Amino acid sequence: MQGSRVVWVFAVIAVLVLIFAIALLVYRSEGAALNWHMGDSDPVLDFYPSGDDLYVISASNVSLVNESGYSQWSTPFANTSYSTMEDGRLYVYSAGRGLNVIYPNGTLSLLSHVNISRPPVVGNDGSLYLRSGSALLAMDASGSLLWNASGVISDPTVDSQGFVYFFTRSPENITDVYLDCMSSDGTLRWSIYYNKYDSGTALKPAEADGIFVYDELTGTFSHMDRYGNVTWDQSMTYLGQYNLVLDEKDRIYLFYLWGTVHVIDESGNLLSKFNPVVAYNVNLTYVPAVYNDTAYAIGDGKYPNTAVLYALNLDGSLKWKRDINSSGAPTIYTGNDIVCIDTEVRSGGQLVPKLYVISDSGDLKYTYNSGDGQRWQQIYVNRNDTIFARTYGDILYALKG
Repeated sequence: MQGSRVVWVFAVIAVLVLIFAIALLVYRSEGAALNWHMGDSDPVLDFYPSGDDLYVISASNVSLVNESGYSQWSTPFANTSYSTMEDGRLYVYSAGRGLNVIYPNGTLSLLSHVNISRPPVVGNDGSLYLRSGSALLAMDASGSLLWNASGVISDPTVDSQGFVYFFTRSPENITDVYLDCMSSDGTLRWSIYYNKYDSGTALKPAEADGIFVYDELTGTFSHMDRYGNVTWDQSMTYLGQYNLVLDEKDRIYLFYLWGTVHVIDESGNLLSKFNPVVAYNVNLTYVPAVYNDTAYAIGDGKYPNTAVLYALNLDGSLKWKRDINSSGAPTIYTGNDIVCIDTEVRSGGQLVPKLYVISDSGDLKYTYNSGDGQRWQQIYVNRNDTIFARTYGDILYALKG
């Protein structure tokens, strides 16, 4: 009799565990299938897409993981501080092991023991540009030093021709800032006094030629060719701060926080101008996104704890809109034919992280609540619509709807 009661108690416990597991699955997925996750015992610090696979950088190693979650290889590499990927090669740096390159087959090769203070920048020919304090070091693909520059105060940018651009301060007068252009062999092509520099000034390579010089805080934005000529200037400081977004067709979107959106091409021609704040009550303090001829922006909802996702055409006309529950600042991620919204919703008096997955036609595909209770900091959608999402708790999830 006593044995039967013990069996009965274990049976009840098993049923309760099953009910809890099912409830947790429903709570988390709401239409999504969790293919796999990783990072419970070895936190995932970063990942990089490589075809249908992922380079996954964890606290103790680097792995190549396929879409099913199978690790094709893994190599020990702990405490990665900086990383970047170029042409299928992953570059990883730690203070203890220096800068290394990992090839697609998992082979790891040491490049340099130089202490770097920023992620490495890789040129089209495999040349490496490393910042070490105020010094910029140029190395070839094998790690041999080519040249160096001093007084550098910005990350280098490499254009399509292989020319390297960066800001420097004059040793004679630290208030004087110059924009320098170097050839890949270390020849100084030109150095131009730049009196608009401040802490927010940045450089971005243009697809056709030269670079963009911009500052999202002050409203400046211009193009400079490889000869040092300002070919056009779209600075509109009177419009204030903006968010700069480049689409896959090399069009430039300037989302000014006051409401105006300017769309220009790489030649500086204005393609479109519209104001979604006035037209649709969009809130451009939430960072927008652009993908596949569509601009995505978030507006405040009609009711408390709600928001609206707007999908806009190039001319600013409305394609569709989608209401969502949101009690936090939403973040938009795009890829393939999917739009992901990372936000928080209020549930039982608490804020719960939620990921909305929406089709490019505006239909809600599914939502997902992270298992570790953290918001998402990195999301990638592959060509099969599998979503790889890493939380601030350093857990990587693979989701499929």
